[in-house]
Amino acid sequence: MLNTLRLWNFNTGTLPEGELHHSSFVLKTCQRTLVLAMDQYPFHHQVLPEHELQTGSEAYLFLLETICGLKSKLIGENEIVGQFKEAYKIYAASTLKDTRLLLILEKLFKDAKDIRTQYLIGISQKTYASLTRRHLIQKARATEVVVVGSGQLAEDLINQFKKKAQVAICARNTEKVAQLAKAHSLKVIPWEERHTLVKSPFLANTVGHASVLFDEEFFDQWVGSNSSRLFVDLGSPSTIKTSLTLEEGVVRLDDIFNEGAVVQGQKEQQIALARAAMLSITLKRRELFEQKLNKAGDLLSPQITLDVRYL
Repeated sequence: MLNTLRLWNFNTGTLPEGELHHSSFVLKTCQRTLVLAMDQYPFHHQVLPEHELQTGSEAYLFLLETICGLKSKLIGENEIVGQFKEAYKIYAASTLKDTRLLLILEKLFKDAKDIRTQYLIGISQKTYASLTRRHLIQKARATEVVVVGSGQLAEDLINQFKKKAQVAICARNTEKVAQLAKAHSLKVIPWEERHTLVKSPFLANTVGHASVLFDEEFFDQWVGSNSSRLFVDLGSPSTIKTSLTLEEGVVRLDDIFNEGAVVQGQKEQQIALARAAMLSITLKRRELFEQKLNKAGDLLSPQITLDVRYL
C-alpha cells in the first residue's frame, strides 16, 4: 500500500487556490504546502508551479521528518505537530477522504511520537510563538498585544501572551474569533475595523496571503501614533509592505528563523540518530503495510480515527 503514496511539496503561496480536487490531504505551514494522495493525480491542471514529488517510502520518510520538526528552519520545533493534527481533523471529516491515507497518517503520528520521545527530548528549539513572546513581552515590555489571525499559530501566541499581557484579536473568521475570545477572555477588534490597528503599538500578525494587508501607509500612521512600538510578522507569504527593519520595530519571519540558532555538538548527534531511526521505521512500515494488505482485502475501515495518545 505504501508504494502508491504520492507527496507533492510546494513552496508556500505557490499553489493556486482551488487547484486541488479528489481525496487529497493538505498541510500548509509557513515554509511549504504538502499535498498527499494515493495512486491518483489530485490537481485540476497538468502544469503546476515548481515543486518536488516524492513517492512511497521516500514520501513517508519526508513526512516523518516534517512532523518531528527536522524540516523546519527552527530544528525540532513542535508547532508542526499541532498543524498536522488540525489538518488531519479537517481531512478526517471530509466526505472524500481516502481511508488508506487516514491509516498512513495515523501511523505517522505514532512513529513521530516514538522518535521525539526516544531521540529528540531537549532538542526542540524555541518555537515561533515563544520567540515572539520574547520580543513583545520580555524585550518590549508590552502589556497589551493585538493578535491578527485566528489559526493555530494565533492561538499559540495567545497562550504565550495572556499571562503577562491583555490580548486582543482581529481576524476575518468571526466564528473562530468568537470561540477564541470566549476561551481566552480576549477583546475583539472587528475585521472591518482593522484600520484602527494603527493605534495599537504592539501587534503580532499570523495571516499569510499573496496580497498586502499592511502597506506603507499603514506603517507610516502606525509609526506616527506610537513612540514605543513593535510589529511581529509571522505571515507566510508575508502580508506586509514596509521598509522598516528590526531596529525600527518590525520583526519579520526571517528574523525569527535567524534567532533560532542552528543546533550544534551533541544535539547534532541526537538528530543524526533520529534520522537513522526514521529510516529504519519507514522501511519497517513498508513491510508491515505489505503484509497486512496481503492478509486482508478488507484491511481499511471507514471508521478509522486518530488515536489521541499519539498527538
